[in-house]
Parts: sequence; structure tokens; C-alpha cells
Amino acid sequence: MNTIVQISLDLTSIPEALETARVAVRAGVDWLEAGTPLIIAEGMNGVRALRAEFPEIPIVADLKTMDGGWLEAEMMAKAGATHVVVMERAHEETVKMVVKAGKDLGVQVMGDNLGAEDKVAAARRLEDLGCDFVIHHT
Repeated sequence: MNTIVQISLDLTSIPEALETARVAVRAGVDWLEAGTPLIIAEGMNGVRALRAEFPEIPIVADLKTMDGGWLEAEMMAKAGATHVVVMERAHEETVKMVVKAGKDLGVQVMGDNLGAEDKVAAARRLEDLGCDFVIHHT
């Protein structure tokens, strides 16, 4: 199994996110996460800026999608994300639509089981719905 080191850029400005990402990449981080605060503050522009600065590095858009599955995944894919995050607690159709968007648009889907009482059952549900990764959010 390969270890992947990901940094969550839970920041609120593009300049701060880029500077932190530069330091992280120099330190050996494999993946960059456009954290939820960055996406709230800067929207797709935060993902676009990361993609422009780091064209070869995977970028996770931590949307924590609960609804609007297809559209949110499409927006982030078009902005340059390679991965999007959907919440396990979302409606089954939301998860399915994020997975479909991921397949159609070439991005991988990470299912986050934050808040699940039974994390194993939640992980199985995400796997059964087609997520590429399960995030055990503790």
C-alpha cells in the first residue's frame, strides 16, 4: 500500500493557501486539499489558483457535498480538482450523482463518513455506491 500525504488548506485566502501549499510541496506533500473554508471564501477560484500553480499535483475539493451532487462535482472538476468529497450522510441519490459526475468528468470521489455511528457500515455504503475512497473522519 502506498502512503499518500495530503495537506488540508483550511485557509480563507488564495495567497495564503498558495504560500502554504508551496511550503507543503517542498516538504514532500503528495496531494493538496482545497479545504472547506477556502472553498467557502474563494469558491472555484481557490481550486483554479491551486491548479495553475501546481499543474501536476492532485487537488481534492473538500466540498462536503450534501446535495447538488452533480453540479458541485462538475464545477470543481472544471476548476481543476482531481478529487471531490461527498458526505456519507447525504441522500443516496446525491452520492450516486457525485459518483456519476466523477466517472463522466474524470475525477475521483471521496466519501466522508463524518458523524456516522457505525463507520464500518458507512464505509460499506460508500463503497457500494461507487466512491473511489472512503474518508474515516474522526
